Amino acid sequence: MISLTLRVTANGETNEYQVGPKVQVAFEREWKTGLPKAFSAEQRMEHMYWIAWKAQHAAGVAVKPFDSWLDTVENVEVVEGDRPL
Repeated sequence: MISLTLRVTANGETNEYQVGPKVQVAFEREWKTGLPKAFSAEQRMEHMYWIAWKAQHAAGVAVKPFDSWLDTVENVEVVEGDRPL
């Protein structure tokens, strides 16, 4: 299992979100690849942003559709995890 927390800054506000199993499985279903493989062999910033967007949604935050949400994002960073991303 991957332990991961993301710090998301959007609209001048910063919050942290845990990337739990629900978000991890959603990622693998959406992108048709395993999360570890995506961040080791196929690194794409879109993956990181998508996970942050999905983690906010999973935390109960009302979020815009992904492309509109991207317009509000200033930064996404890993604050803890068992693998570097």
